[in-house]
Amino acid sequence: MLPGVYLHKGKADFDKEIENEGFTGKPAIKVSRMTEEENVVIAEGTVQAKTKNGIIVNLVFCDVFEMENGLIKKLTSYLMTIPDKK
Repeated sequence: MLPGVYLHKGKADFDKEIENEGFTGKPAIKVSRMTEEENVVIAEGTVQAKTKNGIIVNLVFCDVFEMENGLIKKLTSYLMTIPDKK
């Protein structure tokens, strides 16, 4: 789920978003911090991706993973674009 943007249910829906047709190549993802408590893992970091029309998109993220029996039960992602430093 990306609050206010979309809600996906199941692996197939999630995979479609990860392999978004508007982008090319693999995004560069850097995790800067991870925190874990009980069945919740929080990851923060940055993403750089390239659109099919050549635009570089820079984002920061905070992903909240709710785990159950060693599997992801729910994932909530918070994303924000970073303006170009020109």
